[in-house]
Amino acid sequence: MNRSEAVPIISSPIKDESLIGYLIRIAGLNAYESSAWLLRHVGLSYAKTKASTWRSKLPELASILGQPLEAISNLAPLNTFEGNHSKVTLLNGEAVSRYFLKWPTKAICSLCARENGYLSSLWDLRFVTHCPRHGCKLRDACSECGKVVRFYRTSVDFCECLSVKVGGDSSISEAHIGLLRLLSNKYSGTKFDLARYGFPELIQRASCREVLETIALLGTSLHREGDPDGRGYLRVTEANTIIHVSDAAGALANWPEGFIRFIGKMIAPTDWYLENEFFAFGLERLYRTCSTQKERFPTVYEGFEAYLRLVSEGRAPYVNNIVVPSPGRHQWLVSSSDARSWLKVSRAGIDRLIRKGLLKTITIRRGRRVDRLVTHESLEAYNDLKKRLIGIGAAAYMLSISLYTLKELVRAGFVTPVHSPDLDGNHCWRFDQKVLEGFLYELEVHAEISKIRPVQLIAAVKKYNKQGLSYVRLLEMIREGEVELLMYSQTERGFLKFGVDPEVLHKLFNDEGGLGRANLTTVRQRGTGLVNG
Repeated sequence: MNRSEAVPIISSPIKDESLIGYLIRIAGLNAYESSAWLLRHVGLSYAKTKASTWRSKLPELASILGQPLEAISNLAPLNTFEGNHSKVTLLNGEAVSRYFLKWPTKAICSLCARENGYLSSLWDLRFVTHCPRHGCKLRDACSECGKVVRFYRTSVDFCECLSVKVGGDSSISEAHIGLLRLLSNKYSGTKFDLARYGFPELIQRASCREVLETIALLGTSLHREGDPDGRGYLRVTEANTIIHVSDAAGALANWPEGFIRFIGKMIAPTDWYLENEFFAFGLERLYRTCSTQKERFPTVYEGFEAYLRLVSEGRAPYVNNIVVPSPGRHQWLVSSSDARSWLKVSRAGIDRLIRKGLLKTITIRRGRRVDRLVTHESLEAYNDLKKRLIGIGAAAYMLSISLYTLKELVRAGFVTPVHSPDLDGNHCWRFDQKVLEGFLYELEVHAEISKIRPVQLIAAVKKYNKQGLSYVRLLEMIREGEVELLMYSQTERGFLKFGVDPEVLHKLFNDEGGLGRANLTTVRQRGTGLVNG
């Protein structure tokens, strides 16, 4: 039988038309009794829909339909990708797991079939259980006449009832419909406006394959069925598939708040851990998968980073008694062991830094185990601080004072070390060089240039030391405005730069050798702005 005898009326396939839908439409155009009649000419039947069998017959089928082989091959996801039989090529050229398809499917949107006059191959996707345009559930039977969908029919719709539901399915959310429209845009090239759904930019720019795999990853993390590669969905019922897609849509919509709420669903209170062990496993698997396969699941990884940032800042809504994966070292949180290794300190050293507040931590629970994670921000800050730390000898040299005087200044609160035996039990004194420079800068800013020749601080303390004058007392007097700080020399180091009015000091001391209070009224009262280091 030649081609013209088999199919007198020829029609090219429509852009996203399904193969079975195309056969049904061609059979209707040619007034055949059944679309199965076309298949019998090439040794195929609807009773046997094995992909490999259909794939081998496509050249003959294309011949009797009067179409190029490529045009017919693009109508059904039957083409393997690079010899991998677990992969198929979609009509948009992408290779995806064949388990993401439910081919051939009988379920259709009657409204779309009647309006467009063809059956969309989008409905072959396993996650497309509802119409992205009308929001109604794809149907394989009529609720009015009871007629069921048959492949061998010759009209795109399977019944003539007029009571097709126009409104959407109230059981699914707006986000669910939005996710289906995103799939439609990726797969069929539709132009649905997605602005109102609040999807992340990464998923909107993603490929159809990435969207499918992201849905599977999110859905299978919250439920015991399925897997990110799609194979497990062979055992998932349609009702549960709808739940998976709905949960994934909720995670992706209103980003990142939706994703953080999604994580909240997987966080089990400590008392429930033994009863909800799956959720702990699911959350850990989700994080491990997206962190080790960032290129494959960039959207989910970004969502976790947004969540963990909130945790590190103490603003996450699901923090207390949570079950979370051990993140190791990443952008926001660092494990204690990694922190010790990076800073090259002991466990006791880490504990001291945490107690003093130099490192900020988040306490989490993983079952009965309690872990402390260090915020990456505080770790970086302390690492920068550590580079500026100097010993007590270097600090005393910087200020041009003795070790004894420096310790007196510490006790008086003018200078504060980062580490010391009294402060945190550290056997070595350590000072922040930047803080000491700031302390000297404050003194320099408030030091006045005087016409009189001031006496250096070191000389003033030496002269009146027996009367009770020390560096501590002198700085207190300067801070309280009893004595004015003067600039002695710009070229000197530390306290050697500064001096005071010798006449003022003379008036402050009475004949009995102590600090006089009666003469303080003669001294200009002026705040200096001197601050503690």
